[in-house]
Amino acid sequence: MPNVLAFLSYVLAMTITPGPNNMMCLVNGSRFGFRQTLRFIAGIFAGVIVVMTVCSYFNLSLSRFVPSFRPFAEALGGLYMLYLAVRVFKTDVNTATANARSATFVTGMAMQFVNAKMLLYGLTVTANFITPYYQSPVVLILFSVFLACCSAIAASCWALFGTTIQRLFGQYRKPLNIGLALLLLYAALSISGILPRIRLLL
Repeated sequence: MPNVLAFLSYVLAMTITPGPNNMMCLVNGSRFGFRQTLRFIAGIFAGVIVVMTVCSYFNLSLSRFVPSFRPFAEALGGLYMLYLAVRVFKTDVNTATANARSATFVTGMAMQFVNAKMLLYGLTVTANFITPYYQSPVVLILFSVFLACCSAIAASCWALFGTTIQRLFGQYRKPLNIGLALLLLYAALSISGILPRIRLLL
């Protein structure tokens, strides 16, 4: 049986800290409100179930595959976050409602497969806390659902935080968009691996 405290601590740290999922929920919550973001969160939930299940069943082979796939996933994820940063920066109050359809179930689900943080999280959490102790398909799927629930709860917290920002600072839409765009830019640099290189140069 795994160390339950260590397992839960790791899950909490990986799901609640800023990442592509949480940053997207923050932005969508601030722009469209919590209800509109629920579709995206549902997509995250479904995508995490698939990622965790695949990682559980193919952990050893994926461990050899992911290092070669990681640069591609980081670059793609970073470019996508950069695209979102530009969109948020250019969006005003009137166009926010028109673009509400961007936060879809499919977007949330598909994002998990180019999310380097999620892929590495799936590999490490299953390799260290799940597959060494459990091999039953039912148990592995239940763990995947549990981990997906944790990710969805964390994403919901960030979406609610974004909604709160919208209500408190709605009259300062442009500065808020700039701030969110800068956060997305930071996330893009972190995901792409550029930020660590910049720090080394400095």
